[in-house]
Amino acid sequence: MNILLIFITLWDYSYNVDCDFIYDDNIFAYSQEYLDDFINQVRPYRFPFETHDDLISSIDLGLLLRNKFFGNRTTTFNFDIRVNHYLVNNQKNYQILRIGIRQSFGRYAVKLSYYIIPNYLIRYYQNPQEENSNYIGCEVQYQNVQGKFSYMPNPLLSISIVYNRKWDDYREEFSLYDANSHIVGFDSDIKVKKNLGLQFGYELKTSRIDSLSAIETTSEPIPDGAYNQHTVDAGIMWGFRFLKPTEVKLLYRYYFRNYSTDFASDSMHYGRHDHNHRILISTGFKIFPGMKIEVSYLKQWRIATSDIFPDIDEIKNYNKYRISCGLHFYH
Repeated sequence: MNILLIFITLWDYSYNVDCDFIYDDNIFAYSQEYLDDFINQVRPYRFPFETHDDLISSIDLGLLLRNKFFGNRTTTFNFDIRVNHYLVNNQKNYQILRIGIRQSFGRYAVKLSYYIIPNYLIRYYQNPQEENSNYIGCEVQYQNVQGKFSYMPNPLLSISIVYNRKWDDYREEFSLYDANSHIVGFDSDIKVKKNLGLQFGYELKTSRIDSLSAIETTSEPIPDGAYNQHTVDAGIMWGFRFLKPTEVKLLYRYYFRNYSTDFASDSMHYGRHDHNHRILISTGFKIFPGMKIEVSYLKQWRIATSDIFPDIDEIKNYNKYRISCGLHFYH
């Protein structure tokens, strides 16, 4: 802590503190059929939780430290922690830790970063190691290392090429789903006018499960969740003055996931395609210097199809939304 205080004293720094309250109407991303079963208490042992919706409090603390070690080229260190707390379903609580370093070379910049989610509860599934009605939490640890190369040919355009190496480490009972992924892509920020900006991006993700060798050497129906995924992002940001300086954002993401297993016995993955959509609308109002309020609405839905399992939509399709309001402090 003393070292960090010395850095803040001697280096240029900035920080942000975001405090948000979020309502999520479907925290486990269940299909409508499963939500109906939960509400009507159909085989309730499948749902060992209190509610399917919840109020989430989220606190995000971010710090940037800057110095110039190479002439006039800025080196930036970033540290970030986010804590998410669910009011009723405390078992869904999770944290995100991020660190990174960015080196500027004028119009070019290189950044290396790392983040970890130590423990995240996806939802409850039947214990795959037991043949009974014991449903347990499917928990996973996510880790990601990212390398990013950015180029700004002029003040109105920024282009980045990004590579991610990601690891998914599930609890012991679900270790067959342990996976590692490679993600490559690009993103761009275009400033059309002083108060109008556009964003575009694309990435390709290949995810392979660590137990693939076991699948190849056994006749047992072990699930193979390997997939290839294409993601497209687009967004628009508009700034204007309405009593106070205001910014409106509209972001859309679509990703197509194609499961790549060759095992027809794996009916949950063989010949399966997922179409996922996400729309975010947000607006922020600057109240005082260094303080703004932000309100947002997020809508997500998935449409799943299968070549051999026509009713997969009853299990994997879902709709959900989030409404968020919070105060953001920055310096």
